[in-house]
Amino acid sequence: MSKSSIPFRVHGALASAALAGLALTALPGLAASAHAQTEPPDTVELDPLVVSVLRSPVRLDRLPFSASVTAGRELVEGNAGFSIEEALHALPGVRVQNRYNPAVGERISIRGFGARSQFGVRGIKILVDGIPATLPDGQTTLDHLDIGSLGRVEALRGPAAAIYGNGAGGVLLFRSAPPYAGPYRQEATVVSGSNGLLRLQTTGSGTAGSVGFRASVARGHFDGFRNNVSESGEDPYSMADRTTVNAGITSVVGGGTLAIQLSGLDLDALNAGSLPASLFDEGSNQAWGFNVARRTHKKVRQGQAGVSWRGGLGGLEGDFAAYGVRRELDNPIPTSVIDLDRNGGGLRAALAREWNTAGGAGRLDFGVEGEVQSDDRENFANQGGEAGDRTLDQQERVRAAALFGQLRIPLSGRVDVMGALRFDHFNFSTDDRFVAAGNPDDSGSRTMSGLNPSLGVHIDLGEHGLFASVARSFETPTTTELANQPDRAGGFNPGLDPQRGWTVEGGLRGTLGEVSTYDLAAFTSKLSDQLVPFEVPSAPGRRFYRNSGRSRVRGFEASARMVLSPLLTARLAYGYVDARFTEFSVGGDSFDDNRIPGISPHRVEAGLRAGRGAWFGEVRLEKRGEVPVNDANDASAGAYTLVELRTGASGIRAGRLRLSPFAAVTNLTNTRYASSVVVNAFGGRYFEPGPGRGGHVGLSVLLERRQRPR
Repeated sequence: MSKSSIPFRVHGALASAALAGLALTALPGLAASAHAQTEPPDTVELDPLVVSVLRSPVRLDRLPFSASVTAGRELVEGNAGFSIEEALHALPGVRVQNRYNPAVGERISIRGFGARSQFGVRGIKILVDGIPATLPDGQTTLDHLDIGSLGRVEALRGPAAAIYGNGAGGVLLFRSAPPYAGPYRQEATVVSGSNGLLRLQTTGSGTAGSVGFRASVARGHFDGFRNNVSESGEDPYSMADRTTVNAGITSVVGGGTLAIQLSGLDLDALNAGSLPASLFDEGSNQAWGFNVARRTHKKVRQGQAGVSWRGGLGGLEGDFAAYGVRRELDNPIPTSVIDLDRNGGGLRAALAREWNTAGGAGRLDFGVEGEVQSDDRENFANQGGEAGDRTLDQQERVRAAALFGQLRIPLSGRVDVMGALRFDHFNFSTDDRFVAAGNPDDSGSRTMSGLNPSLGVHIDLGEHGLFASVARSFETPTTTELANQPDRAGGFNPGLDPQRGWTVEGGLRGTLGEVSTYDLAAFTSKLSDQLVPFEVPSAPGRRFYRNSGRSRVRGFEASARMVLSPLLTARLAYGYVDARFTEFSVGGDSFDDNRIPGISPHRVEAGLRAGRGAWFGEVRLEKRGEVPVNDANDASAGAYTLVELRTGASGIRAGRLRLSPFAAVTNLTNTRYASSVVVNAFGGRYFEPGPGRGGHVGLSVLLERRQRPR
């Protein structure tokens, strides 16, 4: 890549040390110059948090399942706003493999579930502003997520949310910041960073009477650091352009709250592919030559709309929602050109009733869901990125229906019990339109069903809480996983079955004095028919799936947040995951007791933050253990440690404007590491490199029009 394409880059230890000094020692002096800023210093949240991840409001310190929340400054302050990894950094138990490749997206996993994903997110149910981002078949893409406008993220770790279904890892809820309470507020943000990063965003928000609104447009460009060495030497072959439009309106209607959400996406990204050890170990960041020759990339156009209403209906509480999505995909991969038009949507209706008991409030939620998905899929031979001969032409449909109920009962003032039951039924069907001599009609259908209960109990011990739960999980293959067959046949793979399992967990959470909070959880999952990805020599770069016999996942999570002084706060999170096959063999090779690839056993996240008035400085550390990359466990990605520095200010007044400048140095020690791995890749192409030392600078400008006092 030419240096002229990099608007900001940090070189050498001297610049890094200077920024470190700015972040950690210059804060008091900087804060003095911003004495007009009256926002309080950052503190650890010790008051009870209320979460809605189980559809009904529950205090986090009374929840009988593992959950975590991040909100406010942690989500947006100092972030480039181009990566989901930034938004999930503070959530224990949630791991992100940032592939630095928007053509396939970041890989999100919870307790190891989701680590197999070829693209997007698998094994986790995700909702954005109340609208499902996870389609009926279990596939999630988050390209449309407005990272720069997030206000809150909630994570439920494990399969206890039976009311959501079709996911073994858990649930993630993304919520945009609420509308500004005054008449109008306009905010503009610009971020410039290394590797050609440039992001522009503008957001308008306000409230008029009972109507609140928020609208945002963001445009991001990223040259990337993967180079096209096979043609012109230093030209980047990992560029991405992404434009998102998001809007929301809330209003009081019929005694309840009506919410309308709209989003649009335009994404164009090159796919640099993964590297074999021979290139990765020598420090190469080149794009894989086969990907360059076949012009692998992804173009996506997507629109999504959702409407929901929640309010009182007589003595009940009603919750109704509907959504629709249209997605157009042009996706040349090394062996094929995929042309996919997708339509999907769903309806949800739920009722709830609360009552008072001697031990507190009891609650019953019950409802139904129906979802549909229709994919018009055509595959062609890849001829230098252009479509050649047609190899597949079929219409794929998914119909999903579910019934669910959830009951929360306080047995006493200190003991709460929550149980849920959900039944899911899926029908996958395909209409094969590519029928000719020697190519039979592969039309057909598959049905998959699951009855999944969960039960949890919480015991209040004063400043501490003890909880335990047991839950059953059910996860279907996606249409892509069913349609990709090594023999190139049409239709759906008749031998690929859903993954099922049981999870047991227990934990302790609470406060220590008035200066810290902690959360401990241990879990074990036993799975049957786990979905395992692989590649074949005839189709390198294309992912196929098979079921393992049995496997288990166990581990524990520990996190803490501490106020060390009025100016200094710290956080620490550690996760251990021991994921192994217990019964699994392929072609006579037994993988019993091998680690499930793609999952690091150890991960540590830590942060030390100094703040006074408007100004802040922060040091972040992430340490990840070794990652096995194939079923045989004879290759792995090495352990690494990353250090990041951040500094900035929030809301410095400049007349009618409020300015928030910020800067960051990423990968301070210039560590060479694999940011992601491609499990069981053919030819040993397991490794996706992460970038070296870099950084970004940014500025947000805010203009508010307040309500004039009468």
